[in-house]
Amino acid sequence: MPNIVYEESIDGLTLMEYAEFELKKPSFFILGLPDTGLVGVISSNHIIETMGLQEVAGIDIEPLMPPVAVISKGEVRPPLRIYAKDNLMALVAETPIPASVIHILSRLIIDYAIRKSVDYIISIVGIASPNRINIEKPNVYWIASNEKARSLASNLGIELFSNGYLVGPYALILKQAIRKRVANIVLLADAYVEFPDPEAAASVLTVLSKAIGKDIDVKKLLEQAEMIRVRLRGLMKKTREAMAEMGGPSPLLYA
Repeated sequence: MPNIVYEESIDGLTLMEYAEFELKKPSFFILGLPDTGLVGVISSNHIIETMGLQEVAGIDIEPLMPPVAVISKGEVRPPLRIYAKDNLMALVAETPIPASVIHILSRLIIDYAIRKSVDYIISIVGIASPNRINIEKPNVYWIASNEKARSLASNLGIELFSNGYLVGPYALILKQAIRKRVANIVLLADAYVEFPDPEAAASVLTVLSKAIGKDIDVKKLLEQAEMIRVRLRGLMKKTREAMAEMGGPSPLLYA
């Protein structure tokens, strides 16, 4: 694991920062947590790869996680990793988030965004769509935590997500953002329930490029869609199991 320049712990979660950095303005913190269709995970990984973000921090939840060690490039890595470059920061998770930790994690993410003076937190979410197989280009919708977030989201050319459920980490992050007056935009895309959905991620990334003012090339993502589905099917299965444990409405209504 890299050298740690900053560390803080909260109720069993430990955030470790490997390098001191400041984000340019306006800054965006993109969240890629496992959920329906793994839309956030796929999107964040694509941004990290194509835009050259560097690993700057990690979040370990060892006391509350299954006995798993994440190995990346021959080194042990925390299950949640944070990358940054210029005005972008992205979080990606290698494992589903246990229900027992989502309250703590949501507070940690919001507090870290405040500490890094992030202007906008962008949550990328999949909506379980029963007729997804008949949708050639998944639709993308938005939810916003405050007027600042609404002002940006309403100009992205997509519809407001007016009715439905948001269950899991993203729901609590949104509530924490409202409570602490942080601008959080939730981008939701129609997605498969059973399978990783790179096409839904591509739809979100096309919208996200308008929000951040930078072009995000999704051509490679679409070309590698089938390979991504195969590579992430194990994480998708574990994610569905974790989401079922969180309770709430039928999985078909999860966002």
